[in-house]
Amino acid sequence: MQQLKDNGIIVLKQFFTKERIEKLRESAKDVFKIQFKHFGYTDFDSEDGFKNSMIRLFEEHFEIFQSTGKLIQSGLVELYKIVYDDILLNKLKELGLSNPLVCTRPALFFNHPKLAKESQYYKTPTHQDYPSMLSSSDSVVVWIPLIDVTPENGAVVFYPETHKLGPLTTSLGTSGFAEVNIDTEIYKPIQPSLQIGDIAIFSTLLAHNSGDILNDDIRWSCHFRYTNLNDKDFIERGFPSPYIYKSIA
Repeated sequence: MQQLKDNGIIVLKQFFTKERIEKLRESAKDVFKIQFKHFGYTDFDSEDGFKNSMIRLFEEHFEIFQSTGKLIQSGLVELYKIVYDDILLNKLKELGLSNPLVCTRPALFFNHPKLAKESQYYKTPTHQDYPSMLSSSDSVVVWIPLIDVTPENGAVVFYPETHKLGPLTTSLGTSGFAEVNIDTEIYKPIQPSLQIGDIAIFSTLLAHNSGDILNDDIRWSCHFRYTNLNDKDFIERGFPSPYIYKSIA
């Protein structure tokens, strides 16, 4: 709890079993495979074959690619089982969220430069999540890699202690993100490598951005946002919910 309070981020190693996270990723891929088969794609069992089929679906049937992604976001059973897992909710309570509530739709991402029409859909700029949510002051993001992530495949870059600066902007800007400028001489960035099963929990006020995808792999991940219903300021502000859902591609 103290590490989250001091740095704005905590990494919990092997919080979930590798098997459970892999099952989540494969369940998401299986939804895309239904469309691959429908269009007669045949080479999608290997990692490269699946990636190439994703790119092909994106290029040839963009609306169906979008709809498939939205279907995963809105209803994948394995995704929602983790969001509301008692082990995760109890950990959030240990970290200070006395009454945690999921405050935005769970997100599952499959990021690659060739699966996005604009760069911010696979590489987010430096930003804070809080301005898009206006949730409790102790609200957090739970970020879960669905593959091993390193700086080579775009692990998230965090700026410890920037959460103590409070909201740095009220504007979401043209990118759709609450972009901020951080003095990296004062707030040194970190880019932790995470293995399947590890999770990162960080303040919605913490500045962060996506790393560069350098190895041509799809970066699979998911993240959940939780607010604290017992936060007095959140109560007095009337439980605002301004979050806007945008296209995943």
